[in-house]
Amino acid sequence: AEGGKSIDEAIEACKEIGDHCFSFSNFVTSSSVRKLMAWRPGMFPEGFTVEDNSFIAFGLPVTTRDVVMPLAERVGKLMTVQNKAMSMVDLQHAEIARVKDNLKPDEKLSKVIVQTIGRIDIGHKFLQKMKDANVPMMDDVELSVCNAGIFSVVVSAWGEMSAVYVVKKV
Repeated sequence: AEGGKSIDEAIEACKEIGDHCFSFSNFVTSSSVRKLMAWRPGMFPEGFTVEDNSFIAFGLPVTTRDVVMPLAERVGKLMTVQNKAMSMVDLQHAEIARVKDNLKPDEKLSKVIVQTIGRIDIGHKFLQKMKDANVPMMDDVELSVCNAGIFSVVVSAWGEMSAVYVVKKV
């Protein structure tokens, strides 16, 4: 819409991003995972467990997709465990390494939006760590940090975060 597109064109542009360029990481505590397991046990594989006081990253591979994944399948994959660690700092480092490993040589991040539960400082530090690790980003990459909405605050723990990535071919 910003570029003067019609509503239909804007919706199609959003669909294009969702279908081909959108990736996601959700950084959560073991206590939040246990709540999710009690609320929606079917979201996790049989026998899935988490260690006390640990941190888990769920999400999608950070890369473009040539084949459109059906929405139901994509939503289900949001709960794919990508990394586990005993601290948020270690989990962030593991996720940054995953992002770098997932990106193909002809791909870069064009946008990263970090949403935090009350601790925007954690989001800003994560973005700086990504820069320091030389994660491939477009020259005009858009980096944003914001506080979570009320629903996320209610179902999450203080200091948890998520990151949305938009990947572009270069």
